[in-house]
Amino acid sequence: MEEEPSKLHVVMLPWLAMGHLLPFFHLSKHLAAKGIRISFFSTPSNIHRLPSIPQTLNPLLNFIPCSPPPINGTPSTIDNTIDLRSEAARPLLKEAYAGFEHHLTAFLSDPSCPKPDWIIYDFSAINWAPSLASQFNVNSAFFCLVNAAATTFFIRANDYDSPEKLTRVPDGIPFPTIVAFRPFEARQACSVLPKKTDQTESKPQSNQLTLIRTCKEFEEKWVDLLGDTYLPVGFLPPSFEKEEESETWMRICEWLDEQKEHSVIYAAFGSEVILTREQIDEIALGLEKSGLPFVWVLRMGLPPQGFQESIAGRGLVWIGWVPQARLLAHPAVGGFLTHGGWNSIVEGMVVGATMVVLPMQFEQGLTARHLVESGYAMEVVRNDEDGSFSGEEIARKLRMAMVEEEGEELRKNARKGKEIFGSEKLQEEYITELVKNLWQKRTMVCESV
Repeated sequence: MEEEPSKLHVVMLPWLAMGHLLPFFHLSKHLAAKGIRISFFSTPSNIHRLPSIPQTLNPLLNFIPCSPPPINGTPSTIDNTIDLRSEAARPLLKEAYAGFEHHLTAFLSDPSCPKPDWIIYDFSAINWAPSLASQFNVNSAFFCLVNAAATTFFIRANDYDSPEKLTRVPDGIPFPTIVAFRPFEARQACSVLPKKTDQTESKPQSNQLTLIRTCKEFEEKWVDLLGDTYLPVGFLPPSFEKEEESETWMRICEWLDEQKEHSVIYAAFGSEVILTREQIDEIALGLEKSGLPFVWVLRMGLPPQGFQESIAGRGLVWIGWVPQARLLAHPAVGGFLTHGGWNSIVEGMVVGATMVVLPMQFEQGLTARHLVESGYAMEVVRNDEDGSFSGEEIARKLRMAMVEEEGEELRKNARKGKEIFGSEKLQEEYITELVKNLWQKRTMVCESV
C-alpha cells in the first residue's frame, strides 16, 4: 500500500537574500500545510528574519541553523545581502553559503535525522547539491526564482560569445518579443554569467526537475518553451496571518492612513541593489518632480541634503528594512517604482499596484521588458551605453502611470493582473500539482552530476 504524502520529507536550501529566503519560506509553508515535513536550512539570523508560522505547522516545519564560518577567528556578521555595504563583501556571503554543504552532509549522514525524499536548492548550490543528493540516494530539484521569459532567454542564449549577442532575442523563440538586454546590461550580465566552458557545471541537468515560480495563466507561451522538466509552482504570494505589529510598520502605517486611496507611490529597489550617489539623487529628483505622494525606502545611503524638507508632508523616506508586502497591500498605495526583482514584482502584482520598473542588475532588464510587453508595467528609459537615467524621466513615467490618461490602460491591466497573481484558488491548484509530482517522482533519483 502506498505511503501518504504526509510521509514526504523535503530539505530547503535557499540563498542568503530575502528575495530568495521568502519564496522558499512561502513554498515550505504551502507544502507543510499539505502534511509534508520540511527541513529549512539557513543561518540563525536569517531564520530569525523570517515571518512567524501558524502553530499548526510547527510540527512539520523544522529550521536547521547553519552558522557561517568565522572570519579571522571571529563570527561573521554578513549572512544576507541586506548586510552588504559594498560589492567587495559579497564573497563572504558565498563562503557562508558554501558551508551549507558541510551542514547538509552531516544532516544526511546522521541516522537519527529522518532521511529526506527531496532536496530543493537555490542557484548557488547548483554545483554541489544535486551530486550530494545523489550520493545519499535522494532526489533533488532546482527552484528557479525568476519568471519563465527570463529563464528561457538564458537557456536559449547559453552559447553567447559576446555582450552584443545578449542584446538580441535568442534563436528558437518562435514569437515576437522585446525580451533582451540593453548594451550596458549585457556587459554587466557577462561579468556574472558562467563562461561557455563551464556552463554545464552551473545549470540543472536536462533531465532534472526544475520548479519555477510562475503560472501558465501569466506566461503560457514561455512556460511551454521550457518543456516538461520545468514545473510551475505558482507565484507563492505572501500572507500576513498573525504577524507582529513592528514599530517600523506602525509608524509607516500611521502615515499611510492619512493618504488618499491608491494615491501613494511605493519606491524601493530590493535587498541586493547598492545605489550610487548619482542614482539616489536622480531618484529623489524624480519623486520630487512627480508631485505625487510617496514612501521611499532606502536600504542604505541618504537622500540629497534638503530633500526631506522640500517634500515634507507629501513624502516619507525610510532608511532600512520594511515589511514590503504589507506596505504594498495598504489601501493608500497605488503605484510601485521598483528595480524589477521577481519577488518584488509578484508582491506588487498581487495587490494590483501600477508598476514603473527601473531595472538595476541581473535579469531585471529582461523582466522589465516582459512586463512592458505584457501590458503590466512602464519602464524608465536608461542610457544604452552607460545605464544612466534622469529624474525627469522617472517623474514623467510616474505621472503617466499614476494619474495621466495615457496610463489608464496600464492601471486597468494592473487590476486584472491582481486576479491572477492574487488568486488563492489558482495557487492551491499549483501546490496540489507539485505535491502530486513530488510524490510520484520520489523514487526517481537523478543521476550524479
